Amino acid sequence: MDGNIEMLETLLMEWEAGTLGADGLQQIREILKADESARAFYVQYQMLGAALKLDDAAGLEPREAVEPVVAASPPNPLSQTRRSGAPVQRPAGRQPRALRSWLVIAAVAFFCMLTGRWLYLELRRETTPADRTLGTVATGSDVPAVQEVTSQGVALITRLVDLSWAEGQAELQVGDAVRPGRLAIASGFAQIEFFCGATVIVEGPAELELQSATRAHVHQGRLRAQVPPAARGFSLTVNDLQVVDLGTEFGMDVSPRGADVQVFDGEVELRHANRQHQRLTTGQGVQRGVEGTFEQSTVTPEAFLDIATLAARSRGQGTARFARWKSWSDEHQADPRLIAYYPFDEPGGWERKLKNRTRPGNDDLDGAIVGAGRVAGRWASKGALEFKRPGDRVRVQIPGEFSSLTFACWVKIDSLDRWYNSLFLTDNYNQGEPHWQILDSGQLFFSVRNRPDDLGQGPDLSRPDHREVLSPPFWKPSMSGQWLHLATTYDVQAQRTTHYLNGQPLHAETIPDNQLMRTTRIGAASIGNWSLPTKPDAHFAVRNLNGSIDEFMIFAAALTAEEIKEMYEHGRP
Repeated sequence: MDGNIEMLETLLMEWEAGTLGADGLQQIREILKADESARAFYVQYQMLGAALKLDDAAGLEPREAVEPVVAASPPNPLSQTRRSGAPVQRPAGRQPRALRSWLVIAAVAFFCMLTGRWLYLELRRETTPADRTLGTVATGSDVPAVQEVTSQGVALITRLVDLSWAEGQAELQVGDAVRPGRLAIASGFAQIEFFCGATVIVEGPAELELQSATRAHVHQGRLRAQVPPAARGFSLTVNDLQVVDLGTEFGMDVSPRGADVQVFDGEVELRHANRQHQRLTTGQGVQRGVEGTFEQSTVTPEAFLDIATLAARSRGQGTARFARWKSWSDEHQADPRLIAYYPFDEPGGWERKLKNRTRPGNDDLDGAIVGAGRVAGRWASKGALEFKRPGDRVRVQIPGEFSSLTFACWVKIDSLDRWYNSLFLTDNYNQGEPHWQILDSGQLFFSVRNRPDDLGQGPDLSRPDHREVLSPPFWKPSMSGQWLHLATTYDVQAQRTTHYLNGQPLHAETIPDNQLMRTTRIGAASIGNWSLPTKPDAHFAVRNLNGSIDEFMIFAAALTAEEIKEMYEHGRP
């Protein structure tokens, strides 16, 4: 019997006996969460128990007297409390045999369905990330409410050019949803698209307070707003002055001298508590001084960067960053610690091969592209591979034995719609082989199998399979389509696994002696998926990534935090 199943059976027997403690409950959770065969065994175990209880309750054996029977309910080891039914009086005598048999069969089938559904929901609850907000969708009075994943924010960051964030401001990336609150820029430009449809270009130094999808307060900075008819009513405020757009394009410059409002096209309305509302049309401007005075100002649209000009600067920035990455990539292809390097930079159709670019070259490490299609990468002039269908993958064969490891890649996640979403998975997951993937909860997962492949009876039977190192949830739906740099180091000397996101440490754990593998290996593996259909019916686990990968590196060493940060800085789009 498999070690996990044997351990699960022992724990369930302790549960039935009422002797299982909190540690045992947690162990059951972990086994059921990680082992599909253990989950199947658990359902069968509950079915057998239910059948025995229902067999007794249905009166299939003769009874001579009335005796109390406890109504059975499925034991729930994932809950901290055990439920028990109230005594029920069952009259002596027997029901017709055929009816009793059908009742038992129907009850067991229904119990199986409930147990399977409960187990699925319970495991999903275990992996729901803390930063996902759930909304309730009504589905009718007789149907349980459905929980819908929601996001938070009032606007999106759609361009960042030559930008430095102000001190104390959390760094945002292109594609991030911006929540209400402070937004401060030290220098450079940010394009912000409010959910109402207004687009605002902010030039630093600037400080704003986003209040809603239709309103922001400006403390400092130069802004240019483009407001189409669908977004009419969008407003910016400065102190006690409110500028309400009526379908237009206007600029605002807020400095210690006051606020300058200029209309480049259309019409805005100035609202102030102590004066009559004033409308400005194309070519008109008003300067409000710090003393509260209002004066006519000259309109200078060339002083406010527009969307087309910012787009051109963004393309220029992308070209410069691509050239910088290319230089860094060419230099690091000769790093002796590299096991395999796939920069995804082949011109043409790639001929369904993913070239390994380590120097000296080794064509045996080239990957075979299966299904995955070529798409634009971090820059328009660079390629990536998109993984969408269950069969999409890149097959690699990496021989040799290693010790410490580092995995690093650029990935764009469209959705985490599998329980396990592969980055890099070895086929057989034998002793010393790594698995690197993302859970549907948005957690980065890394492990190296620890138990021997041919483990039989003996003291090693209780040896854990591996040490799962899970990061806190880092991904949420609002990040869909963003390029992220992920890296994980497995440091044998320090006995430590560390996850990184965009050049910054995300999570680290120490590996106990009994879970540390000093010799690692890879062999046959897949990028963006897992395993081959080796079963007779050609079934295979569906763990394909729903997204794209652009650049993938494997090192036979644990890179330092400084090296991971350098890799990110030279590769960020």
